[in-house]
Amino acid sequence: MTSTYAPLTFLFLAGVLISSPLRAELVNVAWDNDLFTGTDRGYTNGVRISYLTSSAEQSSGASASIAREFRDQLTFLPGIGADSDQHAASFSFRQLMVTPDDISSQEPQYNDIPYTGHLSLSSTLWSWNAESITGFGGHVGVVGPESGAESVQKWVHKVTGSETPRGWDNQLGTDVVGGLQAAHGRKLIQAGQKGEIEQQISVVGSTLLSNFRTSAKTGFIWRLGHQLPVNFVPDYGGTSSTIALPGSLNSTGSSWSVFIGLGVEYVAYSYIEENSGPYEFTEGPFIGQIGIGGAWQWDNFQAALTLRATTGEDERHKDDFSFGTLSVSWVL
Repeated sequence: MTSTYAPLTFLFLAGVLISSPLRAELVNVAWDNDLFTGTDRGYTNGVRISYLTSSAEQSSGASASIAREFRDQLTFLPGIGADSDQHAASFSFRQLMVTPDDISSQEPQYNDIPYTGHLSLSSTLWSWNAESITGFGGHVGVVGPESGAESVQKWVHKVTGSETPRGWDNQLGTDVVGGLQAAHGRKLIQAGQKGEIEQQISVVGSTLLSNFRTSAKTGFIWRLGHQLPVNFVPDYGGTSSTIALPGSLNSTGSSWSVFIGLGVEYVAYSYIEENSGPYEFTEGPFIGQIGIGGAWQWDNFQAALTLRATTGEDERHKDDFSFGTLSVSWVL
């Protein structure tokens, strides 16, 4: 049985954000899909809509007051509360889905990864300046038919003219998941002046403690562009956290950038592996990652496209996974 829970929730949340009297500094919608890279297995599709409040230090509005309350309650955490930093809170709704290689079969494919749907809500407090950014947050969600992954994937495949997935009756069952996350990024090298071509190299790390996935990531990012914004972590959406949102738009009105990121993830726990049962899916503890992309900003609107690839999460098959992320952001 398909579910309309996720699409309806997505539309409701989008309407709330767009019409909200809180006047968010930024709204971001990101869409992951392996159609961008011509594959259809593993991490297949993901959608995230995010709302970022105004800066606690630069606004007296209602959304800034939310950020101030978060900041004042969390000053005991490292990197939070410094007078020289800005602070803002992000709120995100996210859905993702995982499918096996052959989506035409109605039977369980025990030699591949099981169908999995995931739906979650998260919130993070960010503290940043021109040289570093730090965030702490939490999330709660559900795995199973209630995630709405089946109906969303079937709708996307219908719209794009792709093959209809037929194996969702075999997806992992209902479970509540949640946990905590933290991230930190720091600029290492800055070359070039404003108004000229600039280059940046930065390092970023994050950790996720959850009963869906517990992992740690680290990596380096090189970025080149004109009129680069303050945020030097250009991983605009998708499976990344909302670390890319604070300071991601340039106040001058227009900019462009290209970027490359290299990283590695250590996976201490995977819900999919732990609950795969008869499926022959074993996730390797280390996953290599690469991403390449570009972003363009005009006035209060930004669009970015990132193509990503990882080494095979399935330790038995060793096949690489790849997907793309289309992201749009705008200031309200």
